[in-house]
Amino acid sequence: MWLRPTSSDIEWSQRLFESETALLRWFSAHSALPAPRLVHVLPNSAKIARNAFVTQGFTGDPIKNLYPTLSSRAKVCLCMVHCVIRSLENVQKEQLVRSYADFALKLFDINVPQTIGSISVASSSDELIVIPRIYNANHAHTSEVFPTLQKYLEYLSTLKTRRAFTSDAGDENRFRAQASISQLIAHLRGHLTQLDERCVRHMVLAHDGLGDMNLMVDSSGNITGILDWWMNSTLPAILAAEYPPWLRYDGINDPRFAAPKKSWLETPEESARLRRIYQGVRLAFHPDGYLLIWLPRQAVKHNDVYYTALMQGTQLRAAVGWVFDIEDDPCFARMKQWTLSAFGPPIGNPPNDSQCIIT
Repeated sequence: MWLRPTSSDIEWSQRLFESETALLRWFSAHSALPAPRLVHVLPNSAKIARNAFVTQGFTGDPIKNLYPTLSSRAKVCLCMVHCVIRSLENVQKEQLVRSYADFALKLFDINVPQTIGSISVASSSDELIVIPRIYNANHAHTSEVFPTLQKYLEYLSTLKTRRAFTSDAGDENRFRAQASISQLIAHLRGHLTQLDERCVRHMVLAHDGLGDMNLMVDSSGNITGILDWWMNSTLPAILAAEYPPWLRYDGINDPRFAAPKKSWLETPEESARLRRIYQGVRLAFHPDGYLLIWLPRQAVKHNDVYYTALMQGTQLRAAVGWVFDIEDDPCFARMKQWTLSAFGPPIGNPPNDSQCIIT
């Protein structure tokens, strides 16, 4: 049995719960995704909270607990004839990457209405519908569905600015925070013009909160369950196509800019190797140290839209990650340094940080 937390905002809590249970019910009937199979939604009573439901059991452990036990390197045979490189062993970490790719592509291929929000299900027709996006923090929820990525980014800018001016920081730090937000949004406006229109306009289903404890795996490197579907949304493909969360070293996960308490499951070097496998290519080296070949693999590359969105959307996804970053970042200094690193110098003449105008 799963219990979902309630808050002082009863409407927000109920929307989260109804969105998750509706989506799990739809998955059970229409999808082979490794999501919990919904059995029963418990009725409200004096003894049992309304926000409770029952699913079938599943195997596996949270990736945080099991990942350190997985092996990492394949035995490689280097055949110079036709420059063919063959892996003799399907090791567990590579298998986990492929298992995640299978999940990601199945989720990506589900047809959803072409607007940005959260998912619900029409009771009369069992069709997926989009409702205003429900965030995992009730202060961030919105009352509208966004028709385009541009409109969504405008909302995110407002959301981040609102956070700056509701913090306990002094006025000067608040103005500096707003200046950092303004520069990031200015860079993104120019960046959007360089992206493939298919990846910007096509909306897909996404899980917004995959992490160390809600991604279940087994000892062979297979994903056995994806939990916490109350964190769902429909997003442009450019934002939804993403690397496995335990392999990310960009944006708020970049050690140069990450919060002090941030930790990683994998090393930077091994993460880079496994991300290449996820892309659908394998970089191999001769024992003497020189590059041999890029070898295609069966991962995400066969889905052209997903692959294009994955490769083109790195900076945009990282920027959106900063909007939802809840770690301590006085006057958004870490975000500002990342923006300089990712996009270069400020656009135009930046305003004096202590004399910003609130818009």
